[in-house]
Amino acid sequence: MESNAKCRATKRIEPLNIKEFEGLERVVDALASKTRLAILTILLNYGEACTCDLTSALNVAQPTVTIHLQKLYDAGLVEKRESWRYTYYFISKKYVPLIKTILKLKA
Repeated sequence: MESNAKCRATKRIEPLNIKEFEGLERVVDALASKTRLAILTILLNYGEACTCDLTSALNVAQPTVTIHLQKLYDAGLVEKRESWRYTYYFISKKYVPLIKTILKLKA
């Protein structure tokens, strides 16, 4: 077989703009961590939680939890509410069904 043979594609696939997938890429990337999935599980079960709640529940250092929360926040998966000196995180309503579906895969 000739190595310079041309592809004989039979399908006319419309070109895609890869930039359109950047938001989805951020979401998928944010979900690709066991710690972030554990945080989402807690938020799904308890509605909202502050960093100190998550730190003790996960037995992880506060700076580590903060970094993971920031990644989830940047992806739009979680939102935050500030109250005095505390910041409470909760899952963005539009992502609740997706997160529930993903967390069902755990079993």
